[in-house]
Amino acid sequence: MTTQTRVFSVDIVENVVIVTPNGDASGFRYQDIHTATNSLVDSIRRQKIARMVVDFGEVEVVGSIMISSIIKLARSIADQRGTAAFCNSSETMRDVISTMNLTKLWAHYDSRDEAVAAVCGLN
Repeated sequence: MTTQTRVFSVDIVENVVIVTPNGDASGFRYQDIHTATNSLVDSIRRQKIARMVVDFGEVEVVGSIMISSIIKLARSIADQRGTAAFCNSSETMRDVISTMNLTKLWAHYDSRDEAVAAVCGLN
């Protein structure tokens, strides 16, 4: 099942929510990012989703506003005692999440399949 907002594409595969940013904050109004993020957090909590993968494959890099939204999403998974991971980052994006020490909280994988397997405990 795929849901599309202006800000994120959201797929559910094997009980894992996969969130793909559709661009950086500069391409959206702040209110759109805020609304999309809060809606997704509410959905995660309502459905008790405990696994998430953030797929950066559609963006070269995202800035602080989008990173803040992604952190909020990942924390909503952690609140449910779940697991989150990142995947498909460009070298620049990987540097950003590494510099922010986010990879100490949520692992990064080269592919979506690897990330899904990891959050499902299959590797």
